[in-house]
Amino acid sequence: MAIISFSKDTVIDYVPAYGGNRESPDPCVVRLRFVPYAKVQEYSRIIAARLKGTNDQTRASDAVAEVQKRQFIENVVEVSGFLVDGQEVKDASEFFNHATTDLIYEVLKAMEDSARLTEGQRKNSLPVSAGE
Repeated sequence: MAIISFSKDTVIDYVPAYGGNRESPDPCVVRLRFVPYAKVQEYSRIIAARLKGTNDQTRASDAVAEVQKRQFIENVVEVSGFLVDGQEVKDASEFFNHATTDLIYEVLKAMEDSARLTEGQRKNSLPVSAGE
């Protein structure tokens, strides 16, 4: 069986599993780009550079959070079906600021894992009705 991946420029409609979202008739969909290992390493180098010469745990935590947010915002193109106070949020930054930790981590993990992305692709995760 072949291993299927995506180019870094391909935009994938990812349907998070969080909170039963994939079973929803109108799920939240996150349009995102795959982040290959080389790019993940680049983000890691940014964190390492910011932490050079420090043992401050607060600073370390802040640096990791800042780079994770950067990765998220750089690679999430658009969001649909995510409501905050009855208003749809479409912007990656606003989504990041309002979504739960588990949902953010799921999206971050998915953008770094082509198998997870394939599993959560919109066409692969929509519920099938009994007649199909």
